[in-house]
Amino acid sequence: MDTIKTSTNRNLLLDKGIILQSGVICQDKINLISGAMTAPLIEAIWTFTDYDTEAIKRILAIFSHLYHGGHEAEMMAILRILYDVSGLQFSEDVELLAAHPDARQYFLFSFLLDIEDFIQDFMAGSAEE
Repeated sequence: MDTIKTSTNRNLLLDKGIILQSGVICQDKINLISGAMTAPLIEAIWTFTDYDTEAIKRILAIFSHLYHGGHEAEMMAILRILYDVSGLQFSEDVELLAAHPDARQYFLFSFLLDIEDFIQDFMAGSAEE
């Protein structure tokens, strides 16, 4: 049964261009998925926290700690919870790539970089106001 599920996941990852025929992940595709997921989440948190950059920095710190500690499953679980409480739809593509270790790791790496970019953008926007 697990072999069928693994094969189906691999086929879906191939169909969506998340992994290539060679089995290598497509970093460009994963970057696009990360960027598309990160923006609405961070904007929602930014609004919910009344534009508190410290709250977003704390989230980044927790995610960085989990990522660098090898706790990717926990990081994905917290990410899912944040989506749920924000009322946002969690991407099916992320659900799918979460089962592929290399794709999941690169997605989470990209997600961290995207959060850092948004923090810089928000802080620059706040300074202008």
